[in-house]
Amino acid sequence: MESVNVVGVGMTPFGVLDEPYVDLARTAAFEAMTDAGLLDAHYDHIFVGTQNPDEFVQRGHVSTLLADQLSVVPSGATRVESGPSSGSSAFEAACSMVSAGVAQLVLVVGVEKMSEVERSSASRILSKMMSYEDETRYGATPTALAAMMARRYMHDYGLTRDELSLVAVKAHRNGVHNPLAHFQKEVTAKKVSESRLVADPLTLYDCCATSDGAAAVVVSSDSIVHSHGLKDRTVRVLGIGHRTDHLAVQHRQSLTSMSATVRAGKKAYEMAGIGPDDIDVCEIHDAFSILELVNMEDLGLARRGRSIDMVKEGSTEVSGSCPVNPSGGLKARGHPTGATGVAQIRDIVVQLRREAPKPIQVESPETGLTHNIGGFGNNMVVAVFGLM
Repeated sequence: MESVNVVGVGMTPFGVLDEPYVDLARTAAFEAMTDAGLLDAHYDHIFVGTQNPDEFVQRGHVSTLLADQLSVVPSGATRVESGPSSGSSAFEAACSMVSAGVAQLVLVVGVEKMSEVERSSASRILSKMMSYEDETRYGATPTALAAMMARRYMHDYGLTRDELSLVAVKAHRNGVHNPLAHFQKEVTAKKVSESRLVADPLTLYDCCATSDGAAAVVVSSDSIVHSHGLKDRTVRVLGIGHRTDHLAVQHRQSLTSMSATVRAGKKAYEMAGIGPDDIDVCEIHDAFSILELVNMEDLGLARRGRSIDMVKEGSTEVSGSCPVNPSGGLKARGHPTGATGVAQIRDIVVQLRREAPKPIQVESPETGLTHNIGGFGNNMVVAVFGLM
């Protein structure tokens, strides 16, 4: 198999934005192509990760649209959809093409514009990724399922409401220093705990907002790296795992663990030839505060039921032994669903290049991990990165 590299990254601000869907994607893509120094190169393929443009912005056939807009015609163009892990799934497809030797240079774009519909409509659209027969027909939403997880986790492991608030506090503290983040304002634990109840026990500040935004990465073979002199700023894809679980939560083995994350992480670690203790920085899927704790445990970064201890002792801070979401994560950076996975990859690449804003730059990282959830825990992508 051929080695796979990320040689260029780009990202728009995340938030409630005036720019149209296509403009967001185009901006991120051109930034990534320019960052790689490959704006005028021949791209073999473009993959677009996007969840619901048909309903959010009434756009279809977006891969061909963007190939045209980005002037990469006649390159192949494919839209990839796996819920909120669409961006990471698109990245996996690009890596597979390069690894197999059927492509040398591939562009990956993740994009979503969610603010053009009312919040209630966005919730209805996003709930379509759940089981209609077992969940949504009875009124369940992703937030409701996260609340069930949080309540069960509290019961099983003794997590308190005030402790859970610390996860959001850390996310917002990091978001202050991320100029592209949706939210750039600190919050207190008291404010998190006492904010409006959304789904017991989760409050407003436990839940990410719907966002607009786009991110892009350029994926290449070693031959492109060497022929264009890109080695100094190249990040290697060491491993990637993609696993699924039953669509409906009621058919899974646990409410406090996501087996698809465990399996995807195991695959990524094995492919990379390293383990959880070797990860220097990670961006994991924290659409709800409880997910950060559960995902840390499922990825082997924390002992089962004790991830909150790492939060309390500062291990997950930028300066800690296991920095988690220095970007602010989905909670503060934002969560335009199709863009999120690609944004995570972009953020890890920036960390490994030592190019993050100083307050959120981890000291001398050599490895990084991304973890992206599709659906509510049923379509997971984990990727491990290192220096070339």
